[in-house]
Amino acid sequence: MVSSAYSPKISKHFEHNNYIRNYSVHIINDSLQLYFKSPADINYITESEELKNAIQNAGFKLKDKVLVYGRTNDPPYEYFVTVSKGAKKEYPKKLIVLDTVVGSLNIQFIGKPLAENSRKSLEPDLHNMFSSLEVGATYRKDISTVMDVVKKHQNSNKFLAALKEINEFPAYDKQEEWVKLQMQLTFSSFLGDNTFYKESLKLLESRFKPNNIISKTIKENFLRDSEAINTILKEAEKHKIVMINENHFYPNHRLLVLDLLEELKEIGYTHIAIEALDVKQDSLLNLEGSYPALKTGFYTSEQHFSNLIRKAKHLGYEFVAYENNDANKNREQGQAENLYNKTFKINPESKVLVLAGIDHILEKPSFSGKEWMASIFKNKYKMDPLTMSQTHLNSYRSEIKATYGLISSEILENDKFNSVDYFMLNNKSIADMESASSFLYTNNSPSDVQVVLFYGSEIKHKFDYHNKVPYYTSILKSGMQYQLPIIKNEEIYLYTYDKHGNQIDKKIVKVSDNE
Repeated sequence: MVSSAYSPKISKHFEHNNYIRNYSVHIINDSLQLYFKSPADINYITESEELKNAIQNAGFKLKDKVLVYGRTNDPPYEYFVTVSKGAKKEYPKKLIVLDTVVGSLNIQFIGKPLAENSRKSLEPDLHNMFSSLEVGATYRKDISTVMDVVKKHQNSNKFLAALKEINEFPAYDKQEEWVKLQMQLTFSSFLGDNTFYKESLKLLESRFKPNNIISKTIKENFLRDSEAINTILKEAEKHKIVMINENHFYPNHRLLVLDLLEELKEIGYTHIAIEALDVKQDSLLNLEGSYPALKTGFYTSEQHFSNLIRKAKHLGYEFVAYENNDANKNREQGQAENLYNKTFKINPESKVLVLAGIDHILEKPSFSGKEWMASIFKNKYKMDPLTMSQTHLNSYRSEIKATYGLISSEILENDKFNSVDYFMLNNKSIADMESASSFLYTNNSPSDVQVVLFYGSEIKHKFDYHNKVPYYTSILKSGMQYQLPIIKNEEIYLYTYDKHGNQIDKKIVKVSDNE
């Protein structure tokens, strides 16, 4: 029999909750004129009977009526939102409790960690949710985020127009400000070497304060440039799979992979597995005569990423899209299984190069106990990947005077840094562009424009450029003259767009060997 102390208390307003998933979960209650938002991976109870069970199993007495209950499994925690017209209630110290009084209404957010290390995630998440709380006549009903702008532009190569709209989008809190900054960095990075990207990146990196011991260790032990590349290749010969990560708004991370492609192919690598490929896009890329398009993937629309794909295609690599698309499966597990099933299960003699997002290449679980794709792959299939992170020590790249600096994780002697084999500090300039020639072009428009260059061989019809990925794009200042990279003896389609996405100029350029 359930004791009266734990008898369920459910707010009469519970049934009026509305949960809108839009890159976050937005909780709206019109009967209370209440709004707040939470991370997208939190699952919510919407039925009274289920809520009764959650309250009964909470392990502590909820002293006011419950309005909202949410739980996430990675890392595991749960939280309750209670409402009352009484005074603030006290709870055990093991819980995280935030409260406010609005008019006569007392609102408390009560968070409970469900694992030893999940408090580290619960605490900032609960504070972000609490800080987004709005109660009263100004509560928000119209839910939109900067990600709606991104979605609007995700199938367009008019990156300057997208960046303008993102810049103008309001950010209501710190969480939205961070998402907005990431999208500003992403779309400005799509525009190549430009002032806005460099200044935004500088602002982001200026927040970092280096650890003097780590800095000293790096400076005394890193391998420079060709020595770094040769070390990677020698180690790659000993493995059947190499995993390299990237930060999605650092295009230079793709330039490292571009630099490795040819020599990895020479030592037997057969496949390139790319997390950023959309579902089934590997099948399309593996067709003869194919090339990257906007539908290939969101991040693959960046010029260095698309050129990486073009070069891999030219070298004869087989493409693998391995992102998990099974909603019922853990993402890391799904990635590991897809990676294996599309390569080694078909041909055990395969050798695979993987380009993944930040933490997916970690060979050991995180402090919270989360197991990553590389760790699952290694343990399940008994194959030891060569792992190299370009992200976890990225903030130290200014500490070295080299294009590439390679550091073995063994040198660092720190548990925090022993989940990969190597770290690469990457100072490669994204202004670098392989080309056989150049074309002199002046922006005669009264305003700055985005220039886009397409290979004529990829333009099959008059308006094909709308859904194609340029091999080169940048921002051209009004009245300025530029040397644009052109491939000799190939027709190049040149377009320019203004900041609203309107086409300003169009021409076909061809430079012969005699020019």
